Amino acid sequence: MASASERAASAASAAQDLLGNPYIRRVVEDPEIRDNARVAYAAAREAIERISNSDNPASALLDDRKLQRSIKRAGEAALETRALIIEPRRSHHIVRNIVIIGAGAVLAIALSETLRNKVLDLLFGAEEEFDYVPTTAPPAASAKADAPSTADVAATNGKADTAEADIDEAAVESE
Repeated sequence: MASASERAASAASAAQDLLGNPYIRRVVEDPEIRDNARVAYAAAREAIERISNSDNPASALLDDRKLQRSIKRAGEAALETRALIIEPRRSHHIVRNIVIIGAGAVLAIALSETLRNKVLDLLFGAEEEFDYVPTTAPPAASAKADAPSTADVAATNGKADTAEADIDEAAVESE
């Protein structure tokens, strides 16, 4: 048989292990969790008593409105207790890291011309580089020499009118 001091030490060790669990610690520290657990327990106990006091438990589940309300209340309180104990893990650090990486990429592209050119080449294809070599001769001595005279313009217009008339006559003859 273990002595009383050994049993007390064992109980103290078990209590410390329990308090080391974050879920148990939340239940001990948070009065809202304890209240929800108490409501869930009381409603479940009431439902069990109503079922055990009835002659036909199956018909009691289907017909007894008070029993159905007790079961519903117990379930809702248990779900709320669970939600309070097990909070979803927050992933703010992931979102923050993505924002920092995105901002760094934008700054790097904005500040580095070579990186910007590489990104544009990847997005839109490589840019064709060529040297322009003019195929015409440089302009004559004066701009007046290159400008057409009024007679040249009238002669050109006359030739265009004659060409249009020839096309119209050919169209009429073919019909």
